[in-house]
Amino acid sequence: MGRPEGSRFGGAAALLVLSVAFHLIYLGSIFDIYFRSPVTPVPIRYGVGAQLEHGGPGGQVGEALAKRVVLIVGDGLRADKLFQTYPSPPFPSADPLPAPLDPLAPHATVASAKDANVRDLTTPAPFIRNLIQSHQASWGVSHTRVPTESRPGHVALIGGMYEDVSAVTRGWQANPVAFDSVFNQSTHTFSFGSPDILPMFKDGAKDPTKVDAFSYGEEYEDFSSDAVALDLWVLDQLKTLLLNSTQPGQEGLKSTLHGDGTVFFLHLLGLDTTGHSYRPHGPEYHRNIRVVDWVVEETVKVLDEYYGGDGKTAFVFTADHGMSAKGNHGDGEPDNTRTPLVAWGAGVSEGGSNGGHDEYSEEWGLEGQRKDVEQADVAVLMSVLAGLSIPANSAGRVPLGYLDASPSFKARAALANAKQILAEFTVKSDTKESHSISFRPYAQLVDSPSTGTKSVASHLAAIEAMIAEGRYHDAEESSIELVRLGLQGLRYFQTYDWFILRTIVTIGYLGFMSYSTNFVLQTHVFASQSPSPSSPSFLGPSLALASFAALATRFAIERAPITYYLYAFFPSFFWGSLLRDPWAIRLLVTAVKQHASPRLGVSAVLVGLTLELMVYGYMRREVFAAIVGGMGIVWPMVGMTGEFRSRNKSVLGVWAGACVVLAGFPLLPVEKGESLPVVMAGGVSFIVLAYSALARTQSSATLARTTTLVQAELLLTLGSMVVTWSSARGLQLKQGLPLLNQLAGWAILVSSTLIPAIHGRPLGQPFFERLLVLLTAFGPAFVILSLSYEGLFYSAFCVALYTWLVVESRLAESMESAEEKEKDAVVRIDAGHVRIALFFLTFLHVAFFGVGNVASISSFYLEPVYRLIPVFMPFPMALLLLFKLLTPFVALSGISSVLNHRLRLPPFALFIIAATLSDALALNFFFLVSDEGSWLEIGSTISNYAICALLHVFNTGLFLLGESVLEGTTV
Repeated sequence: MGRPEGSRFGGAAALLVLSVAFHLIYLGSIFDIYFRSPVTPVPIRYGVGAQLEHGGPGGQVGEALAKRVVLIVGDGLRADKLFQTYPSPPFPSADPLPAPLDPLAPHATVASAKDANVRDLTTPAPFIRNLIQSHQASWGVSHTRVPTESRPGHVALIGGMYEDVSAVTRGWQANPVAFDSVFNQSTHTFSFGSPDILPMFKDGAKDPTKVDAFSYGEEYEDFSSDAVALDLWVLDQLKTLLLNSTQPGQEGLKSTLHGDGTVFFLHLLGLDTTGHSYRPHGPEYHRNIRVVDWVVEETVKVLDEYYGGDGKTAFVFTADHGMSAKGNHGDGEPDNTRTPLVAWGAGVSEGGSNGGHDEYSEEWGLEGQRKDVEQADVAVLMSVLAGLSIPANSAGRVPLGYLDASPSFKARAALANAKQILAEFTVKSDTKESHSISFRPYAQLVDSPSTGTKSVASHLAAIEAMIAEGRYHDAEESSIELVRLGLQGLRYFQTYDWFILRTIVTIGYLGFMSYSTNFVLQTHVFASQSPSPSSPSFLGPSLALASFAALATRFAIERAPITYYLYAFFPSFFWGSLLRDPWAIRLLVTAVKQHASPRLGVSAVLVGLTLELMVYGYMRREVFAAIVGGMGIVWPMVGMTGEFRSRNKSVLGVWAGACVVLAGFPLLPVEKGESLPVVMAGGVSFIVLAYSALARTQSSATLARTTTLVQAELLLTLGSMVVTWSSARGLQLKQGLPLLNQLAGWAILVSSTLIPAIHGRPLGQPFFERLLVLLTAFGPAFVILSLSYEGLFYSAFCVALYTWLVVESRLAESMESAEEKEKDAVVRIDAGHVRIALFFLTFLHVAFFGVGNVASISSFYLEPVYRLIPVFMPFPMALLLLFKLLTPFVALSGISSVLNHRLRLPPFALFIIAATLSDALALNFFFLVSDEGSWLEIGSTISNYAICALLHVFNTGLFLLGESVLEGTTV
């Protein structure tokens, strides 16, 4: 495909390289601003007891309520699914319970019924429910934070800290930051469970030899097998350990098991695996809860027998995260963030009087007080129960309502909690003061008679005096308030640099948008009006350089990270370059004044309104349906002449119909169940469209080869339909994935993807043939990896894109003069091309949001991936989902590249304009990023900003892909 002559390709390429660097660096700004790591080296640990109350290195046992603590985590367990009651029977049919459970008793009747109606109900957790109903246990809801994944959830439960959100991108297999934990402070920890969780606490411990990890192989995590086996394996390993300690020669192990400050950790992964495979509202998940409840009961029995019923064991049962109705987790959906917490045994208070319910829990019929906690509070609870030092960076509050202890103990526990948080606060304050030009202390923790505030030392002295005087309740309340102030103080220093950094980033984005606009104006709009060489102004660049030097000096004194210098460099460079020679901007202002009209004003308002609607569309994807509908129906009515509409009725009718169909997909629910008939309909639609397109392809020297390859791809699509139907039915019937089906699925997927490579890039091939071979190759992928209507969406998307190309080409041709056609010169950018770039942005977002909410991890399903990978392998599974998600952009890149050439625009022109417009979205979302409020809002704002910040990078990739795909074709 030939390039228009006279374009300044090198300048555009350099701009895009600069754009990629700028946006990648500024993407990280939200983590420096909003989500800095909470880990600060704190040398002192505090706990309850004379050995710990004055601070020390940790690792000792102080005054304890329990000799040992058992933490049991039901991975992926929702609070409501554990606590609620079900009809009898809860499901029409269910698999029998595995041995050694009684397979003939799949349902457990609710034990304590206060009225006749309750007798007809069942519970999936009879042992745990009985602990609550008999007032032996305290219970509540533990509220987690995003990302609701296993690694961050366990870090909160065991380390007491909410990990840096950016750590999600570094994987969950290795610790991105070193952190303290309850295991690290214990005398010894015995852990059992998944190889994805246990190693990070063993390897991250200060002394790894005191954390034993017993984990199964990764091959056990098979989604096509019965996941309850994982939980039964954990119980068997605990029993084996206890039995081994009684054998001759195992006196050392026995001594360790009987030591003070021992921790047991049972990680039960079965529920997470079952929830992913069958979702949490089915009989399989309910059955797995029964197994988990039995494992908990057996754990209590075997430990009670082993320790001779000494009554010195405390039990804590909870979950790392919940599970959405779709069988996924990761974002802040309430079902993902609400997990159960049940504690009983030594040092744990009884349930107490009924209360604390809301409409979420009032139908559960549970006895006692509902005592909700934040997830990090669990780590503090375990530390206090076992008499251990509280983890150094813990942000948890000791849940005093769970403790069966004297007023003196509770007061001292609350004080130890405050001291540990204030130790971290003091380190942060001292560090910032020693590195600041003008330090601003946290005003609420400074001695000031005028405001009535007191310093950390004054607060602690007052509380210790209350305890000495026996005023335990006052000391407890004062410590709770001091914890609140300490956490606010930590928050203050976390946000200390917010104002200056947010100002720099804002000026940087505005600078890049102005710099890009100036480039387009100088190169593609006013190139012929470039003034004769004159002496550029050095005042603007000098001011920009001086600003950067001042900021760099401040950052050097404050020992700021290198990224701060980069944030400051870009606005200085952009504005300095712009102010050096702003002649194009002046010409633009003059032109706007000369040609100002209501139509121009309305057009500008519509562009701005559409961009803001796109911002809202990230929260409500239905908005994109309205935008696409407007493109198909409103645009022809108001943006085209009557003559053009009358001469192109048929193509405009197809355009309107394609847009209406495409607009329907964002209106469909994100939560979609597996529907094989709809998946098959997607495959059929793809085959019909491909044959129809092939029949309309004009004769060429390459048509015969193209026809052969397209037919081969369609045969593979038909084969994928047969294999997918068989594989999906087998998985639905819990018969597993036959090896033959798995191999056939992979063979079809790989073969169809390789056909475009086999086809190559023949010179002189019509672009439509090239696109047809490429896009048809993805038909099998949209059958094998689809859950419902994804294949239909892909077909509609391709039709709408091609029709857009035809309409824009005809519209541009109708507006060209005969002289311009004859010259075949590069077209000058005008306001109409901004509209085309806006349409490009719309198609890009529809590709993102057409079949799910790309800003939410849990809006995409894993079930289709099981047809190829039945064993849990996060990275390959994510790659397959990403492959399906990115496929529509191949069509978008090809069509937009053809359009760029058809309209004889300079290379990169549409992409540069679209990317500049996308920065308006990014700047919106930069200020909408939040680390407070509901966790759904927090997770979504991070995702939204990341998507928009990367659109520049993505657009660059789309251009390069489109140019590569269509190289050598005729337009």
